[in-house]
Amino acid sequence: MSFSNVTNFFASRHWRVKVRLQIEKHDVAIACRISLLLCLSNLAGCATTTALSCKPSEQLQIHDQLFFGTETLTGEVSDAEWRDFLVDVVSPRFPVGFTVLSGRGQWRSGSGEIVRERSHVLLLVHRQTAVFDSAVEELVDIYKRRFQQESVLRVRSPVCVSLL
Repeated sequence: MSFSNVTNFFASRHWRVKVRLQIEKHDVAIACRISLLLCLSNLAGCATTTALSCKPSEQLQIHDQLFFGTETLTGEVSDAEWRDFLVDVVSPRFPVGFTVLSGRGQWRSGSGEIVRERSHVLLLVHRQTAVFDSAVEELVDIYKRRFQQESVLRVRSPVCVSLL
C-alpha cells in the first residue's frame, strides 16, 4: 500500500477524524475500503442493538444467503457439478430444505481484478445453533476447495419465520 501522505488528527472532543489521502490510481480499492471502515466505525457509535421480537405464531431463526461464484482456474463450474454439490454437500446438512437462485455478479478479487461471472445464491433458513453454523462453514469450505474459489459471500440475518 503506497499512500503519499496520510494525516490523521482528532479535530474536537466529538472525535471527528480528518483523513487526507493522496492516492495513486491502483490504490482506489484500498481507499474505498478505508472509507467504508471509517463510515461504519462512525455509525457503530449510534447503533443500538435491539432483539428481534417475533409474533407468537413465528419462530426466530437465521437466514443465510451464500453467494457462490462459478469461475474456476480451468473454466466454469458446470450445472452438473453444481447439482452434485447440492446433492452431496448441501442436502445432507440441510435436509429440511433450501432455495437456489441463479444470477450474474461481479466482485473484486484479492489481486484487484474485477471478476464478472455467473453465480448461484443459496438461501438457508435454520435455527441458530452451533451445528447449523458449522454446517454452513463446512459447505463453504468444501465449495472453495472443490472449485478453487477465493471466497464465498455469506450474508447472515435473524428473521421471524412462520408457515402460512
